[in-house]
Amino acid sequence: MSYRRVGRRGRPAGGAVREDDVRLLPGETLRDHDAGGPSPGIRRLIAEVVRGVPPLHPPKPRGFPDRCRVQNYPGRGHPDVHLEGRAADIYLNFDNPEQRAAGEWLFEFLVHNCRHYGIQGVIYGDRRWFSEQRGGVIQTNPPGGGHRDHVHVELNLDGANLFVDTNGDGRPDACR
Repeated sequence: MSYRRVGRRGRPAGGAVREDDVRLLPGETLRDHDAGGPSPGIRRLIAEVVRGVPPLHPPKPRGFPDRCRVQNYPGRGHPDVHLEGRAADIYLNFDNPEQRAAGEWLFEFLVHNCRHYGIQGVIYGDRRWFSEQRGGVIQTNPPGGGHRDHVHVELNLDGANLFVDTNGDGRPDACR
């Protein structure tokens, strides 16, 4: 499995992400990728950002629907980032103006704070951002991208395990 350094808007942002999607190798089963529940990093992100008041900027808008539905583990039970406990879907409808404003803030917040939380990808509505694609530049989501009813966020391995890059060299230095 190969990894690439995390980028944000064309600049290094610390940490590493897996370049390939999760695939079962010969002899592997779903159990080999099953984390058994959401990772500590996903639980923290949901508690701080979705349900609580995040300690970072941009500030959370008033009226954010902090009791919105969140699905994380196991997703659809496929060998993917949900089953690994590293992803969450935060249900905010892109076609509803109020929910769209909340979803757009969440998208921007997650990309802006990707290093703090160890985020490797965010998809919502007509935009997508993956740290390993085009150096971390926000891209247009292809039509029919399937993320009009939720914000998809996935963590890299460091973020899932709550590793923090304290000195900015892209390696986990401490574990909270």
